[in-house]
Amino acid sequence: MQLGIRTKLVVAFALVVLGPIVNTFIMMNVMISKLNRDPDIVKFNSLNKSFQRVIEEVEDNFDKIEDYETFDSIIKPIADEFDGRVRVMDSMANILYDSSDLWHNSMDESLAPDTSIFSLTQYSYSTDIKKGQEVVGRVVIDYDINLMPADVARKVVYHFSGSYIFGLATLILFISILSRTISRSIMVPLKELNKATESIAEGNLDFTIKYKKNDELGRFCQAFDTMRDKLKISLEKQMEAERQRKEMIGIISHDLRTPISSIKGYVEALQDGIATDEAQFKRYLQVIQDKTNRLDALIDDLFQFSQMDLGRLKMDFEIVDSKAMLEEMLHYISLDWKDSHVGITKDDPFASVPVKADVKRIAQVMDNIMQNASRYVGSDGQIRVSAVSNKDELIVSIKDNGMGIDERDLPYIFDLFYRGEKSRSRNYGGSGLGLAICKSIIEDHGGRIWAESSPGYGTTISFSLPVVKEALE
Repeated sequence: MQLGIRTKLVVAFALVVLGPIVNTFIMMNVMISKLNRDPDIVKFNSLNKSFQRVIEEVEDNFDKIEDYETFDSIIKPIADEFDGRVRVMDSMANILYDSSDLWHNSMDESLAPDTSIFSLTQYSYSTDIKKGQEVVGRVVIDYDINLMPADVARKVVYHFSGSYIFGLATLILFISILSRTISRSIMVPLKELNKATESIAEGNLDFTIKYKKNDELGRFCQAFDTMRDKLKISLEKQMEAERQRKEMIGIISHDLRTPISSIKGYVEALQDGIATDEAQFKRYLQVIQDKTNRLDALIDDLFQFSQMDLGRLKMDFEIVDSKAMLEEMLHYISLDWKDSHVGITKDDPFASVPVKADVKRIAQVMDNIMQNASRYVGSDGQIRVSAVSNKDELIVSIKDNGMGIDERDLPYIFDLFYRGEKSRSRNYGGSGLGLAICKSIIEDHGGRIWAESSPGYGTTISFSLPVVKEALE
């Protein structure tokens, strides 16, 4: 399971705080255990046991304190074990017994005890003597600081210092390891992101971010890499569109210049009187008219494209019957094409369903698709129109028996400025805008447009329009 940055930081700080404490505690227990087995320490620790023995013996033999020799023979050997002094007092603080020989001698000489000789004593331990619940006296145990040998003190300091040093070393080790781990979790991706931003600023988008861990920064790096990838695709599309625009300017310039030059030539011929008879004169005028119509169609395509590119291609929607709409469109197209080499047939009956459409724009789509088809069929060309519907959409198909479209070009024929086999397209008068305009119009209607074709077997271009279900109810 991958931990988040926040969790990692919490765990890291917890380990930095608790790790050294736990290790120091463990080490101190180990050191204490070792000290408890050290002979010098054992001897020093017996001091407390000796104190307890003195107290117990005083309490047990307090009734014998008047028999000084007997009492002294019991207490003094214990006091000698730690080179200390034991004093027993009554409840009025009168000394009843003192293990010091000097005090004993002074009592024999009937002198007041001189306690100044014990002024070097630095530590005392005292406790009450009880018989039942009654306090009958007090025992005072004096011992000198020198009872702790220097080597014992050194051992204690050494062992406990070692525990603290071990804890400090653990702290430093934990900080080092965790800082390295956290730096790899934070600094490494940050360095990659910094390098990535510098590359983008320099215009280089051909890189990938290698940090892939499933944490906050890992997900941020993945999002950044996705953004880079989309930006790269967007820039490539923009560059391609710019290249196509420049190419299209050249194509359109050629397409405009060719008919204009032709018109100019025929007009000059007429002005020079080359047309000597009426038939030749009409033929020249017909050529001029055809070229003028071609210019008008090209300029209209350019205008439609500019409106579409600026988002100004307005739609006037209305709910109409699909059969009536398509039959009327096909009627006018057939009238315009009555002298054409292309035959138009339809699959009866057309589907009759309500659709929401801009009739003028759909007529433009039909005309563009059929004009496009007419350019690529022979003298016996045939275009067949059909319209079927399902519960959700009307599908209109326009099929020709022309040369077909190459498989490599088929996915791109609805792209702006795209013309497969460009030299052939120019020969047939294509501008590369008609089908792109058709796609934009159909998509604005909420439909879709597609093509099916095989070289030598003709092409079928179909589009759909959503059925207005409310009108059916």
